[in-house]
Amino acid sequence: MSFYSSMRPGLQTSDREDKSPVGDNIQVFADEARLRLEEAGAMFNTVVTTRPALALGAALAAGVVVGWLIKRR
Repeated sequence: MSFYSSMRPGLQTSDREDKSPVGDNIQVFADEARLRLEEAGAMFNTVVTTRPALALGAALAAGVVVGWLIKRR
């Protein structure tokens, strides 16, 4: 079930009248992006649980950089 079909249960991707190659390419791209995001999430969870000090340092550094960027405005 795709994201849009879960938002609007009456609309299924098979209900589309025009089956264009562009729509198929978008679906392939979305599936690949979803897979990569799941892999990145799993890697993130592994790093955070095995090396919490590194994760804390990265979060602190990101906060400092964002703070400097906001302050400069």
